[in-house]
Amino acid sequence: MSFQPQPVYGPPGYYAAPPAPLRPRTLGAVSMGLALGVFVLSLVASVYIGMTAGPLMHGTAGTAYTVDSTNLSQAQLAAFAPIGVLMGAQMLFGTVLGILALVLGIIAVATKRGRAFGVVGIAVAAAAPVLSFIVYTVTIAATAPHA
Repeated sequence: MSFQPQPVYGPPGYYAAPPAPLRPRTLGAVSMGLALGVFVLSLVASVYIGMTAGPLMHGTAGTAYTVDSTNLSQAQLAAFAPIGVLMGAQMLFGTVLGILALVLGIIAVATKRGRAFGVVGIAVAAAAPVLSFIVYTVTIAATAPHA
């Protein structure tokens, strides 16, 4: 019986794991697209609402604006009606789509599925309501008749 030396194996070492497959950036891109869409449409709606409602406003003490619908003509009332519908739609759809963009952006950042797009989506979705309100307020102030 002959003794054959066995090959020498080292201790079990760590081996490099195969690189993880790249995850698609779709989720982050969807978040950014939704956020930018909400941002642009919200600003457009705020400008339209401010331009339409501003001339119907009455400034009180230089700090507040109110609408007295009893003194409005039929044409003014007809112009004011779509504003309420647009404001409701802006709040409803802007809120729902803005929150969706935020959630998708957070998931994209956490799971590395379009991290850069997700960060942009989060930032734009968070800034949209603030900037929309500022644009609305400035437009009302600029178009309201001064007392």
